[in-house]
Amino acid sequence: MEKTFKSIAEQIQILKSRNILIEDYNKVHNLLNDNNYYYLINGYKDLFLNDKSNIETYINGTKIEELYSLYLFDKNIKILFLEYLLLIENQINTYIAYEYSKSYGHKNYLIPDNLNNSDTKISLIKKFIDDVNLEIQYQYKNSNKMIIHYIDNYHYIPLWVLVRILSFGKISKFYSIMKPKEQNAISRKYNLQINEFKVILHNLTLIRNICAHDEKLYDIKMKSRIFSTIYHKKLNIKNINGNYKYATRDLFSIVICLKLLLTKEDFNCFYSEFIKNIQKLQKSITTIEIQNVLDRMGFPENYKKLLKL
Repeated sequence: MEKTFKSIAEQIQILKSRNILIEDYNKVHNLLNDNNYYYLINGYKDLFLNDKSNIETYINGTKIEELYSLYLFDKNIKILFLEYLLLIENQINTYIAYEYSKSYGHKNYLIPDNLNNSDTKISLIKKFIDDVNLEIQYQYKNSNKMIIHYIDNYHYIPLWVLVRILSFGKISKFYSIMKPKEQNAISRKYNLQINEFKVILHNLTLIRNICAHDEKLYDIKMKSRIFSTIYHKKLNIKNINGNYKYATRDLFSIVICLKLLLTKEDFNCFYSEFIKNIQKLQKSITTIEIQNVLDRMGFPENYKKLLKL
């Protein structure tokens, strides 16, 4: 059935018909006027729905302000994740530029023989090289002074400059087509195996894009599962038939990735702020328990313990 335009007054009536408690009409009107109905309501309603009803109705006492609080929580943790993902991105860029340049020089990254040009990687390498050249052209045409300087004066872009203009996704692809020697030199800096680091880079790229494009984050489910870590064991995360109940492809798995990649000081700053956001949300929701939100994010009951590990 085709969706039709609904005025804010009609939107409020729909919410009331679905058992949303409207205590202050003007407040709700202003909230819907300032926020996209589809994104706010449809994006954050699931935890507040009455799962015993055959039609879409909300748990008794649910207020739209509670959905808005969950929306704000999600927005705030996206800002928080993005801040620390940028720290990780900058460090990984530095490691990649250093290790690759040490082996092949800082201007030989577009030479297939210096990459893992096995049969399975040839097409990936060609696409990466094409993408890099397009990005350099784009930056030059759009007056990136740094790129213009090197192209005009040296006719190439050093790798340590290139990594500053490539997206996290392209950096992740660069790592995936590097030779094992350089891959290993980088992953060992984090005490990780190559394949473990590849999965982390892939998942962090997805999370960074979600944060940058302001998509819903808190209940994310990744396709690629991260590996078992020492933190899974120390937190006694429940294991069912060899698979962990939490922390493999949910938001808590991303928290663990940050634990692995950030310094202890930076991680504790990140996680302390994250916990403050959870506590703030807890004070603003009454219809559901905070544990419902934690479960959706994949957080075990002893999630705070991660600060001490």
